[in-house]
Amino acid sequence: MSEQIHQLYQGHHTWLYQWFKRRLNNSEDAADLAQDTFLRIMKRQEALHFEQPRAILTTVAKGILFNWYKRQEIEKAYLEALENRPEEYERSPEHVVEAVEALFLISELLDQFSDRERQIFLWSQLDGISQVEIAKRLNISTRTVMRDLTKVLSKCISIIE
Repeated sequence: MSEQIHQLYQGHHTWLYQWFKRRLNNSEDAADLAQDTFLRIMKRQEALHFEQPRAILTTVAKGILFNWYKRQEIEKAYLEALENRPEEYERSPEHVVEAVEALFLISELLDQFSDRERQIFLWSQLDGISQVEIAKRLNISTRTVMRDLTKVLSKCISIIE
């Protein structure tokens, strides 16, 4: 560990841990997220020259906290969906972790698109709504629906490959 990172960690870890703990009311998650914040900063070695370390830590921590909340929401929704599945459906902890991770990645991918593009994709792929019906609902042309859907699907395919 570089001397700069070591000094940053020594000088601000307790403060950052307390920052997370106030927001989460959970010491274990607070410790994990504080550690994740320092790891993310370590990966950006070029960004280590800063005058206000707590400002940088807070900025990185807010992003990590946002992702943590988002992951919690996805996990909760997935577990609720599992409750509605037949008993024979596999619910191993490994399966749950893999599924939540996949859903989180899909959510991250969909966040790259506009609200309209995301809605078109979800209606088409999850709800099975036709492009004509989507166009009517959004008061846009069928061609626009097709273009937006193609854009999202192309991005999904490029990531899979």
